[in-house]
Amino acid sequence: MNWRRMFYTGLVNTVVGIGLGLVLGKLVESPYTSPAYRNLDRIYMTVGGVGGFALGWSWEGLRQLKTKRDLEESQRPPGKS
Repeated sequence: MNWRRMFYTGLVNTVVGIGLGLVLGKLVESPYTSPAYRNLDRIYMTVGGVGGFALGWSWEGLRQLKTKRDLEESQRPPGKS
């Protein structure tokens, strides 16, 4: 597996997740004023970033495994299942 490609894909999706968290934090502003609700945009950005990294890393890993499996299946002798 190409770990650099997986890491890069994770980082790109982290940026996308942080952006979505920021947009969501600005669109859905909480009507509450307690300290737990004051920094919701940071929480959304953190969750979006971590989720984006995990999702990007997983997608790239699955894509690489599928490519490897397809290559192995194409090299299999005919008649064997």
